[in-house]
Amino acid sequence: MDLKRQTQQGFTLIELLVVVAIIGLLSSAILVGMGNARIRARDARRLSDVQQVKSGLDVHYNVASGYPSTADWNTAQSASAFLTCSGQNTVKPPQDPTAAQVYAYTQGGNSTTGCATTVYSDYKLEFTTEGATTIGPAGVYYLSPRGITTTPPF
Repeated sequence: MDLKRQTQQGFTLIELLVVVAIIGLLSSAILVGMGNARIRARDARRLSDVQQVKSGLDVHYNVASGYPSTADWNTAQSASAFLTCSGQNTVKPPQDPTAAQVYAYTQGGNSTTGCATTVYSDYKLEFTTEGATTIGPAGVYYLSPRGITTTPPF
């Protein structure tokens, strides 16, 4: 009697389950890492936006002898337009990388007339970071003519 041994072709159910479990663990680790990278990227954009706003507000101050009012800022921000003075674009309020947060601008200090509108001697721009950055841990920060701080300038 000639008995031939059958060879097994394919994988057992246990082998397939082990492979699926390993792939699941690897993909979840990758997704967690990508989430942190996204947070860092959004915060980097926020810091870049804040530096551009500071430069633009400095230009506005030089042209108009003051900083824009909160109302003018909000109008420009909602229209995604530049603030202008004497026909010169000075600053464009940025949009936050996430819809959940905004750059909150507030006028401050003394008021005067400049550029056919009321301008102010001070401002603060409130923004929030999601993770640790070069300026500190995640949290609320304020930009003013004196720089970035964790406490409101006024």
